[in-house]
Amino acid sequence: MLNKLLGKFDGPLFWITLLGCLAAILTGTVNPEGFAAALNSIQAFITTNFTWWYLLVVAGFIVFLIWLFLSKYGEIKLGKDDEEPEYSTFSWIAMLFSCGIGVGFIFWGVAEPLYHYMQTPYLAAPETPEAASVAMQVSLLHWGIHGWVPYVVVGLSMAYSSYRLGKPMKFSSSLYAVLGKGTEGPWGKLVDFLAAFATIAGISTSIGMGVMSIRFGVSHLFGFEMTTGLTVTALLLLIVAYTISAVTGLNRGIKHLSNINVWLAFGVLLFFLFAGPTRFVLNLLTDGLGHYFQNFIFMTFWSDPVNQGSWLGWWTVFYWCWWIAWAPFVGGFIARISKGRTIREFIVGVLFIPFIVTVIWFSIVGGATLHAQINGIVDMWGAIQKDTGSGIYILLTAYPLGQIVSFIVFVNLLTFLVTSADSASFLVAMIMSRGDLEPKTVMKIIWGIVIGLSGVILLVSGGLQALQTVSIVAALPFSIIIIGMLYSLVRGLQSEKSTVSRHSLGKPNIALEPESQNAEA
Repeated sequence: MLNKLLGKFDGPLFWITLLGCLAAILTGTVNPEGFAAALNSIQAFITTNFTWWYLLVVAGFIVFLIWLFLSKYGEIKLGKDDEEPEYSTFSWIAMLFSCGIGVGFIFWGVAEPLYHYMQTPYLAAPETPEAASVAMQVSLLHWGIHGWVPYVVVGLSMAYSSYRLGKPMKFSSSLYAVLGKGTEGPWGKLVDFLAAFATIAGISTSIGMGVMSIRFGVSHLFGFEMTTGLTVTALLLLIVAYTISAVTGLNRGIKHLSNINVWLAFGVLLFFLFAGPTRFVLNLLTDGLGHYFQNFIFMTFWSDPVNQGSWLGWWTVFYWCWWIAWAPFVGGFIARISKGRTIREFIVGVLFIPFIVTVIWFSIVGGATLHAQINGIVDMWGAIQKDTGSGIYILLTAYPLGQIVSFIVFVNLLTFLVTSADSASFLVAMIMSRGDLEPKTVMKIIWGIVIGLSGVILLVSGGLQALQTVSIVAALPFSIIIIGMLYSLVRGLQSEKSTVSRHSLGKPNIALEPESQNAEA
């Protein structure tokens, strides 16, 4: 009966993941403060004692991708030699932005440059002209190339093992050269459990934080406060919306909503550029980008060894943990939509294009925020400290047509939340279905409900931050797993024919190890 409803799913993995989520929700609901305190202690230990590890790992990912981009392997297709991309370039880029990053842009595009201007970590004194440049450099560090490299390496590994080597689209399948037949054994299931659980925890906290911004937006736009009951109702409606989107599949709901997201965000960006301090933000973009590249190596390896301050743990190392923890979700979803792309095209689309968009978004929106704060137009710092989610709405009060654009931002936030959650539901369903590229409808519904209810229950009970911390803690084992994925990817690439041309690559030789050939679902 279950197989008919759910397809050929992985029973042990399904039930372990479901029970693990329920246990985390129950613990976070019954004792949110104790749960959060224990997890925060673990997180503080990891970010304090493994700063060096995360800085070196992310730097290593960058070096690896530069080598891969420039190598002869760049022309290898993620699929058969004659396969064309499944989605247009615009829809492909739109979907990879909509699976979790768009909400962060709306939140932190305003808040983060302001934080680093007011509390500058290095290279300048706070609240000085030099601090504005440093604020942009640090924001680009956190959201640019370094932030996207975990997604690229995971997405490449999964797409290559699935579309090129014919293995199931699962996190564990990308460890074929390390685990061999173990990809279908206990170790493989543990890896897939961690990937699914981190996805659920990460997106649940994203939904919860998004709802906090929605709550402020409702108060700002419509003039009434959302009670707990209304908040829960809004979350339930959100669950229904993204579950419907996930059920309709990639080619309808998710793709079309992602395209809408990008056009709305592009419209908001143009508004800030032309209605705001245009000359200031363009000069800041130029200055910030130049100093970013000038200080790229310094910022990459800065570990504050003498002072051992807490700034790194709160910012850079926290971000590296967060991006690595999100890599199974974002990287896995990007892998699913990248069939037919070459490796070099994949790196350009998933690393360099997002970096360009990050530079433009943070320079224009963050620059407008800094301009408002520096010139005393709006007390942005006071507003951000009270409520991080209020930033973009408060900024728009200084603009003509600000109320109308605030409503567009509000709608954009809602659609970003829907596409983030439906992408996560789709990916978890795919993992549970043994890597099936088109999981059953009921399976997507189940995990859509689990993700949404996790956010609802923990937001109401106060345990949402604890669930976020679970994801951060998971980044340490994930960083090691991702290195194993890269090893498997290199072994696979080396097995390709030595002569690689743009139009004819030959049939790939996948005989890596005797035991790995049969590691199929």
